Amino acid sequence: MARPKSPLVWILLVVGGACAFCCTGTLGLMALGLFAGDSDTPGTPGAVNRARGSPGEPGGFAFDAPQGWKTQEDGRFILEWDDRGDTLGVEVLRLPALPGLDDAEGRLAKVWQERIGADWNRVPQNPLVMRRFMSNGARAFFTAAEVRAKNNDRSFRVSLYLVEAGDRLEPLVFIQSFMTPGGLGEAMSASFSWNTSYARVEEALKGVRGSPVGLPLVDDAEVVGHFRYGTSSAAQWVNAYTGGSTMTAVSYSIDYTFGANRAFQYKFGGASGQVGAMKFGSEDDQGTWSVQHDVLTLTGAKRTRRYLLIGAARSPEGKRTLYLLQEGQGWSLAPGAIGRDGELYVAVD
Repeated sequence: MARPKSPLVWILLVVGGACAFCCTGTLGLMALGLFAGDSDTPGTPGAVNRARGSPGEPGGFAFDAPQGWKTQEDGRFILEWDDRGDTLGVEVLRLPALPGLDDAEGRLAKVWQERIGADWNRVPQNPLVMRRFMSNGARAFFTAAEVRAKNNDRSFRVSLYLVEAGDRLEPLVFIQSFMTPGGLGEAMSASFSWNTSYARVEEALKGVRGSPVGLPLVDDAEVVGHFRYGTSSAAQWVNAYTGGSTMTAVSYSIDYTFGANRAFQYKFGGASGQVGAMKFGSEDDQGTWSVQHDVLTLTGAKRTRRYLLIGAARSPEGKRTLYLLQEGQGWSLAPGAIGRDGELYVAVD
């Protein structure tokens, strides 16, 4: 049986697309630390603005703002542009460094709750912490969410990064914004603009460097275990003439067991179709697993599967997790791609 799509795919197909968001959005975060130290004078478009200590600070940290970004007097970097009549923007600011590298996931969650949560509304209190490499191969831990401004209830998307830099973690905050003339439908439009403005966040992240370089994104010990991912969705259809109703559903789960001896077992079970006449299917495989850089490769007897590793944090209940993106989905870290294609596997035991 062909594997059914994640329910988020169907949601996106039904909802369709639009764009939107607003950019004067530093608000309370301006009081949290900003960019410390010296910086070059504000550059004109085409110039490169460099945060303090460039080309590198003790520990190897550096941030080079992209061309065209403006440096504010308070140390923020900001970029705004017109997108079919709407104004999109991205701001980046730096918070005070956190000594030590231990428990980066837990410390990121703490900063998120205490700082982001204090200055914005609708901030998730148990953020999913993800991982990635910076441009020079240093590790970073990050999370993000759509939040609301306390003063005007506008929607923003805030991302918090902790970049490893020697013996400390360097926090960076990215704020994506959207504003439409007259504000008509702004909240809904904003939610569709994040993928558009996120391209500028990635552009800025190319200028972030840290250290040490070359450490694994996920340790082998974090991969070993029994993990499960499951998803389901249903839709009910009503005949406007007869009043009769029909329900269709799609549901599936995937089990992986990764052994310390590099062996893996894979099991898939799913069902889809009209309730009462659903079609069921299953699949299994086994082979060996390996991790290189940030890619998990599963060489099975039936086929080879590859995943981008973007997380191995603990769930709010304390269970281990693996957050994976399948090959063939683009492996994009844009908000829509992570939400649509990311699979969060939770430890079964």
